Amino acid sequence: MWKTTLIIYIFSASYITATLCNKYVLSVLQFTLPTLFQGWQTFTAATTIFAAHYSGHLHISRLTPGGMVEWLPASLFFIGIIYAGSRALSHIPIPMFLLIRNCVESSIEISRWIVQRTLPSVQKLVGSLLTVSSAVALWHVDPQNDKEGYFWLVYHMVFLAGYKLYAEFKSTELSSMEKLWCNSIISVVLLAPGSVLLGHVQDAWEFPLLTHTHFHLAFLASGLLAACVGITGILVQEGTKFPDHISCTVKTLTILMSLMVFHVTLTAAAALCILTGIAGEVLQKIDVQDLSAKLDLKYEERIRLSSHSMEISTET
Repeated sequence: MWKTTLIIYIFSASYITATLCNKYVLSVLQFTLPTLFQGWQTFTAATTIFAAHYSGHLHISRLTPGGMVEWLPASLFFIGIIYAGSRALSHIPIPMFLLIRNCVESSIEISRWIVQRTLPSVQKLVGSLLTVSSAVALWHVDPQNDKEGYFWLVYHMVFLAGYKLYAEFKSTELSSMEKLWCNSIISVVLLAPGSVLLGHVQDAWEFPLLTHTHFHLAFLASGLLAACVGITGILVQEGTKFPDHISCTVKTLTILMSLMVFHVTLTAAAALCILTGIAGEVLQKIDVQDLSAKLDLKYEERIRLSSHSMEISTET
């Protein structure tokens, strides 16, 4: 029990810190060379997973050359996600970036309901519609309205949708951890020569803050945090009862903290869209009835265990 709680806290802290750290490197320090930045993060993730596997803490034995080829299209989508996401985040504030990209999952969910002709609960339907409508509205009322940032955000969402759809319809024996390792390895293999071809290596040598300690610390931390988010995120998804609740809460905290850490120009309309987007995700991810039922079941299990322990103590 304490291990699960620890993993949740580590995931939450690393997700919030990683997002703020990435924004700091991309926007404040203005290190906008995604092949190097994302290459370092995926290299750190691949190395960390391999070290954990070698030490016996993780098992990724099913990742074969055939499995990597089978998962290659998803890995290419993954590269597009992190490359375009890095470009977009360097221009767009964190609240806009996180809330607008939420409409991808909501749109897929709505499309699934239409195709399968299923009727969701009123709460989920309202939550999905609020998420999509607030994302569209936030895009139009954003006072900064950085066209280049939203250009890359569109590509980021297209790649994200492609990744989710491929992962949903392509059956594979790879576990989530093996998929992450595969994505990281292929990203490093392709981003390394890409950094040379795109001239990012040469640009890095001319980066004004290359010799500054705060840049070194932020750059190194981004890689470690990215690996931590990836690994603990999978552990939370597969090892906890309320993974959607946790991710929703952490994302909301990230949005609120980013408003305190970074300067974001907000109008009343933009603030209303942010609040509506948060409310939409909460309604979509957190099923109140399901949560109540699980909590009641957990309470009953504790009562049973407590009664059983009292019976044993009485007999002895």
